[in-house]
Amino acid sequence: MLNSTLAGLTGGGVYALLGLCVVLTYRLVATVNFAMAAVGAIGAFVMVGLTDDGVSLWLALPAGVLAGAALSALLGTVLVRWFAGHSQNTKAAVTVAVYVAVMAAGLRLFGSTTTGAHTFPSPFEKPVLTLGGVVIPQSVLVTIAFAAVITVGVGLLLGRTRLGLRLQALSEQPATAEVVGIPVARLAVAVWAAIGAVTTLVVVLAAPRLGGDFSTLGKLINTALAVAMLGAFRSLPLTLLGGLVLGCLEGLSASVEAIQKYQGVVPFLVIVVLLWWRSRNEVWDTAHSR
Repeated sequence: MLNSTLAGLTGGGVYALLGLCVVLTYRLVATVNFAMAAVGAIGAFVMVGLTDDGVSLWLALPAGVLAGAALSALLGTVLVRWFAGHSQNTKAAVTVAVYVAVMAAGLRLFGSTTTGAHTFPSPFEKPVLTLGGVVIPQSVLVTIAFAAVITVGVGLLLGRTRLGLRLQALSEQPATAEVVGIPVARLAVAVWAAIGAVTTLVVVLAAPRLGGDFSTLGKLINTALAVAMLGAFRSLPLTLLGGLVLGCLEGLSASVEAIQKYQGVVPFLVIVVLLWWRSRNEVWDTAHSR
């Protein structure tokens, strides 16, 4: 059981990274981006398409990341130009519509689960150490280190730099920020592009373990949202921890034969339990205030 839990760290780092991308999008541009993983999957498949054609991985990877960033920036531009004054619910609904469109286009371009699985390069699959009989590949250390760098780096950026102050103004008082001369629209689109680039990198890291079909990669948004909820859509450290915990839970569930077939339900159970717990707390707080 311990071995299975440790094995879950392979996915935990990826889940933490995706959750961080959801939280950052919500904190910086006040949008829950349901299309995030599907956009990243587009970039990842651009990369693998180029490698299938004989292009070097180190040339194909920047091209894929650029494609994911460009598509994400396009979505951000649409939201900034036509939905800037709308509610968060409306913006989230737009990203849901984009998610459906991107998934449909991706399945048409890259195939379904049975016909569209691609072999993604896995440069970080060499073992680096063994814990309790479990071989830990480089990808685990890479994803966890990447997630930790983002968590610490963004915290320092937002709290100690002029750009960070502008980003906080963008997320909290965009109208006021524009009045004082901050280029709100350009800054918001830049945030969307950066999130798209990072998401593409994360999907590329996840693809070798998940089988490399577009549908599975695009649906990673389910797990990303569960992890973001563990961090309450605000806390980067809690989101990082939540991703690792969710990965370990997934690994643990794989070791129990009775629930192996329901392993994919874990993120939904996390979401349901968190929604129930928070609604319970709200009811208790309301009753206590009376």
